[in-house]
Amino acid sequence: MGRWATYMIGREREDPPAACARHSKTVPGWVWWELPLARGEAWDPGSGPAIVAHIFDSDVADIRGLVAGEQRWRWVYGEVALAVYEGKDVDPDALEDSLAERAQAAAQLIAEWADPAGLVVDGEALTEILQRDHVFAEEGVSEVLEALGVMSADSPTEYQDLDPTVDADRGPFGEAAEQKTKPAGPTMAGVLAAPIDHSSDAWRGLVAEFWLDSFGEPPALVAIDGSVFVACDPPITLSSYGRDTERTWVSEHLGVEWQEVPSEVAGDLFEAVAWARANVGVQGRPADENRLELNVELPPDYPDGLGDEFGDHTRSQWWLHSIADPQHAGLELAMATDLLNSADQVADWLDHARELLVTPLVEAYAERGGQVHLKNGDVPGYALVPTLVYRSARGRSAGAPADEKAWRRVQKRLRAGELTSVKFKCRVANGFGLMRGIEPWGDLLIGAQLAADQRLYSLPAHLTVKISDPMRGLVQGLFVDDLVARAVGTLPVVGGWVDAARVLYLGDGQSRYESFAGVRPGVRRDPRSSVRGPAWRVLLGPGHLELLGGRAALEASGVFTEFREVGALLQVQCGAQPVDCTWERREAMVGVLAPVLPPRPDR
Repeated sequence: MGRWATYMIGREREDPPAACARHSKTVPGWVWWELPLARGEAWDPGSGPAIVAHIFDSDVADIRGLVAGEQRWRWVYGEVALAVYEGKDVDPDALEDSLAERAQAAAQLIAEWADPAGLVVDGEALTEILQRDHVFAEEGVSEVLEALGVMSADSPTEYQDLDPTVDADRGPFGEAAEQKTKPAGPTMAGVLAAPIDHSSDAWRGLVAEFWLDSFGEPPALVAIDGSVFVACDPPITLSSYGRDTERTWVSEHLGVEWQEVPSEVAGDLFEAVAWARANVGVQGRPADENRLELNVELPPDYPDGLGDEFGDHTRSQWWLHSIADPQHAGLELAMATDLLNSADQVADWLDHARELLVTPLVEAYAERGGQVHLKNGDVPGYALVPTLVYRSARGRSAGAPADEKAWRRVQKRLRAGELTSVKFKCRVANGFGLMRGIEPWGDLLIGAQLAADQRLYSLPAHLTVKISDPMRGLVQGLFVDDLVARAVGTLPVVGGWVDAARVLYLGDGQSRYESFAGVRPGVRRDPRSSVRGPAWRVLLGPGHLELLGGRAALEASGVFTEFREVGALLQVQCGAQPVDCTWERREAMVGVLAPVLPPRPDR
C-alpha cells in the first residue's frame, strides 16, 4: 500500500502553494487543492486553519486539522490497514471497543479547532460520522468536510492552475512535462538478453517471488516489448517495464547486465528466447518433470482456460506465458434477505465449514513440514497464513491471524449481532509476503456476508466457499453437498451454484457470466428471480422454476444430466464432473436459463 493522493483544504489566500491546484469543490471562502504527487509535510498550509488528508489506496484516509502548520487534531479511517502498513502490532478488537470514546474525544478537538475558523460543528453528528467505515476511504474525508460546513453536496468543481508549469514536486507539469530531461543512460527500448547467475541473491529472490523453483535454472532473461521473460521453453513472463525505463534500474532490480539481441532474431519472442538460450548464460538444473503450467499450455475448456466464445481480451502474449492459476472449486449460496436475525445459524455453519476444511488443511500442512503462521509480523516464505477478516455493524473492517482464540472471539461477536460479514482465508506466502508474485498454491476462502449495501451489491446476503486443488489435496472427504444441505436446512437460501475454474467470481460484484457476456456493471438483481450465471451445478428456487416453466421444461431441454431436490430448491447439474461442462454446453445452458439470467446487451 502506498500514498496515492494528498489533499489540502484551507482558506482562500493570495499566496497559495506553489503547485498545481487541480480543482476546488468547497464552499465559498475555502479551497480544495488536490496534489497527487505531494509529499504532504513539505508544503506550506498557510497561517490559518487548514485540513490535510492523505489517501492510501482507498483503504486509509489520514485526516489532520492544522493551525499555522501545527496539528490540532487527527482522525484515521482504516486504522488497522494503516497499522499493518506501518508495521505496528494492533488489536483490532481493542480499537473497535474504544472507537466510540475516541470518536467523541476527536469530535471535541475538531469543534475547538473549528470555532475560531467560524465553523459550526454538531458534535454528536460528527462523533457518529467518525465511527463509520467506507468502501472507499476518501468518502470519509468528504463526510468530515460536509460536517464542518467546508463542503456541500452542490459545491462547485472548478479546475484551475496556479502554476501550470510546476507540479507538487516542483518539476515540469502539463505540457512542460514533455520537456523533462530524459533519464541518463540507455533505456529499455529494443530487444535485450542477460545471463543469469544462479548463485546470486537476485536470482534466489526472483525464484521466491515468482515461484520459479520447478523451472530449474534457465540460462538467461529476455526483455522485449515492455516485458521481461525467463528464457525457458516456452518462455515465462516475469515482469513489465516502460519503454523509456532506465536499463540500469531494471538491471539492478533483476541483478543482471543486458546485451543487445541481434536484429535478425529480435522480431519475435520465440526466436529471441531461443537465441538467448543458445548464446547467453549457462543452463543449470533442468526443469522438473511436473513443473507448474503456463496459461499457453492449458486446454481451452472451461475449467482450464477462458473460452473464445466470450471474446476474451486477456489472451495477450504476456498473459499466455504467465504461470497459470491453480484450479479451484467453489460454491455460492444466495439469500433473499439479510441474515442479521440468523447470526447463530450462520455462526454454526461457519464452525462446520471450518472443521471440514480449515482444521484438516492446517494440520496436514504442518505434518508435511510446512510452517503455519498464526501471528502478526513478518511472514516467513512458503508459510501457510490463515487470517480472519470481518466487518462490524458500525461498518468498521478489521483482520487478525486466525488462531483459536481469535476465532472464538469473532464467533462470539457474530452471535451477539455485532458483525455483518466474516471471511476466513488461507494462503501460502512466497518469499516476499502474501501480496506479490504468482501463487500456485491458490487459496481457501470461507465467507459469510450477513448484510450488504444494496447500492453496491446484488446479493443482500450470501455464503461462499472456494478452495484450490493443491489445498483440496490436503483435505480428506467431501464437503460441498454437506455445506449446501446444512445451509438450505437452516437459512433462507433461494439459489446458488457450484463450479470449478481457475478463476471464480464469488459474492459481491459481477459473476463470471456477466463479466464475459458484457452485462453492464451496476445492474442489480433479485436473487429470488435471477441467477448469477450458468455453472456446473445450479440451485434453483421456486421463483426461478416458475419463470423457467418448471422442472419438466428443464428435463425436456436435454441440457442437464442430473436433478436433485435440496430442501425447497432444485439442483440441476451439467455433466458428471465440472470438466464435462464445456463452453459449448454452457452456451446451451444460457439459452435454457435465459429467463433468469441478466440479458446480454445488444451489440
